[in-house]
Amino acid sequence: MQVEIPFELMVNAVLTGIVGWVVKTVLDELKKYKQESKAWRNEMDKKIDAINDGTQANMRTNIVHYCEKYLTRGWVTSEELASLEDLHEKYAALNDHNGFIDGYMERVRSLDVHEI
Repeated sequence: MQVEIPFELMVNAVLTGIVGWVVKTVLDELKKYKQESKAWRNEMDKKIDAINDGTQANMRTNIVHYCEKYLTRGWVTSEELASLEDLHEKYAALNDHNGFIDGYMERVRSLDVHEI
């Protein structure tokens, strides 16, 4: 005995299969994109951390250099002090806290200020 399947039912079955395949493919691609995006974000976070660390190290080196220069000389100009204070403020914003640098800054602040 042969059963006839209505054309409309066959079309619905084929379309349902196609739609299911498309949905699965799209979801798989979204999952893949999300994983790649997370990996990319992690990589960028590491690079940003490295840039931040390098910037902090450079700023710390400059602060120490100028503090040593002014402490050795025994005085500082108001412009030098303002520039050093600005650098220290930006350094402190990147760094949680550095007592070593803060101590240097306090010693420089206690120097005589010369106007040139």
